[in-house]
Amino acid sequence: MTIAIVDDNKTEQNKLSKSISDWANKNCIQIQAECFNSAEVFLNAFKSKKFDIVFMDIIMDGKNGIEAARLLRKISIETMLIFITSSPEFMYQAFPCHAFDYILKPYANDRINEVLDEALRVLGKQGEVTIIAGEKFLLSDILYVYSDSNYCEIHGKQKTKRVRLPFSDVAKQLTQFQSFMIVSRGAAVNFDNTIDITDSYCVMNNGERITISRRKTKEVEQRYMDRQFSKLLSEGK
Repeated sequence: MTIAIVDDNKTEQNKLSKSISDWANKNCIQIQAECFNSAEVFLNAFKSKKFDIVFMDIIMDGKNGIEAARLLRKISIETMLIFITSSPEFMYQAFPCHAFDYILKPYANDRINEVLDEALRVLGKQGEVTIIAGEKFLLSDILYVYSDSNYCEIHGKQKTKRVRLPFSDVAKQLTQFQSFMIVSRGAAVNFDNTIDITDSYCVMNNGERITISRRKTKEVEQRYMDRQFSKLLSEGK
């Protein structure tokens, strides 16, 4: 995950950078964060470098954050834009820039964590990479995960990887994303790679069938339907 911090105040840059780093370490997520002292320097870099998330201050010397956001949107509509500023008065101007969120200074770390948690869930739908036991996994590639004692087998579309982590740790990380659910003891599936729920099985798009715990059948069916509906709505936008 690549993150840009655009703020002409070095102290604020360092504070936000540390909050993001602490969040990434806590969630075992690999990030690359880069700080920019002005909107002009950021926009010049943005022409040739992709960022998943941009934290943008509004009140800056030179171009302000709203002006920079409008120019950013001419280049990319997908980049997640989060305004972070000491003034609420620009909030209405931020809406047309398709901002993901608007954070007021001074903020608590919990607020940053909350926004990043939600951003991660949204990015996960777009093929985000997650780090498990030091290895990169494309979420859209994962079919299901099985427990194997103190290890986990992560079954992908092309190959299976075995990582030295208990199932509870891997499941906790993956179920942050709406597409993943624990369907039985020691098994979690990716609904985005599930083509049907039938006869107490999740039928994966490679033909494999993953058993659903009897007590969770109704919950799994509902979650699967909710996920399919959510995807249809998203694709229709």
